[in-house]
Amino acid sequence: MVFQILSLSGGGFLGLYTASVLAEIEERTGRPLADSFDLIAGTSVGGIIGLGLSAGRSATEIKQAFLDDGDKIFSPKRPASNVLSMGARILSGLPKSRYNPAPLRRIIERIVGTETRMSDLRRPTVVPAVNLTKGGPKIFKTGHHPRFIIDWQLKVVDIALATSAAPTYFPIHQIGAEMFADGGMFANSPDLIALHEAETFLDVKRADVRVLSVGTTTTAFAFSASAGRTLGSCGWIKNERLPSVMIGSQQALTDDMMRHVIGDRYVRIDRAQPPDQQAELALDCASPIAKRDLQSAAASSIADVSSNQMLRNMLDHCAPEFTFTNATL
Repeated sequence: MVFQILSLSGGGFLGLYTASVLAEIEERTGRPLADSFDLIAGTSVGGIIGLGLSAGRSATEIKQAFLDDGDKIFSPKRPASNVLSMGARILSGLPKSRYNPAPLRRIIERIVGTETRMSDLRRPTVVPAVNLTKGGPKIFKTGHHPRFIIDWQLKVVDIALATSAAPTYFPIHQIGAEMFADGGMFANSPDLIALHEAETFLDVKRADVRVLSVGTTTTAFAFSASAGRTLGSCGWIKNERLPSVMIGSQQALTDDMMRHVIGDRYVRIDRAQPPDQQAELALDCASPIAKRDLQSAAASSIADVSSNQMLRNMLDHCAPEFTFTNATL
């Protein structure tokens, strides 16, 4: 029996690309995207989007929320390009996190609701974060297995804030007595986590699994020899080199492993940033140009994959309603 996974990568405001891709797919199929998938996984902004879909929001609604309020969370200006501007940007993040989390919370509440709990979600959902209190990875999960007795009671907005609490960008997020940070530090692309969840806790055979993975235009990265080999803190921060390497290398490895494990039943939608757009795009840039470029990239990506037969098969799938184990306890 076919079992389908939707897996969404992290990438800050570049997640507008993800939401735009999903909105294009929804428009073409004429039905909610969540109806085609049996399990949803997402990290950081991908976690916010995935939780929204699982809560019953359309991809178009989620995309519109980013368009309306993204520049209230992040900078509405293009990324810093001169030394003085980059220096000021670096210094702004030294004493405390760079951005106020209140606008982020508001957009999350718009997407998932203020009181929605994990037990209210429609689909089995998994969201990675880092548990700083215990010192290890944390996968937040709906109550889709008898062993999962805690997470399903939590508010979805808290899970979304935990998975997107990117170091230096946003404050650490507290849930109860525990502290959490962005899941992108170890699983920016949660494809393998979702595959493991399906096999281990949902009793799915690997041969039955199909995965649609959507990125945030962040896979490609490369250094010029002119950067030198003795980069200090400023050198690694310049042009977002450090997060680019962390995110891109994780994604490249995940892509390779997923293709080895399930072959052509893995469909990845992503797009490298063209050189002339790289100066306009950043994890924390919500400028009008960035918004236009990301939507344009999404439309081009959909055109590229529109003839993919496996993707067509995926979108024809109707996921059955799921009976959660713990939601009625």
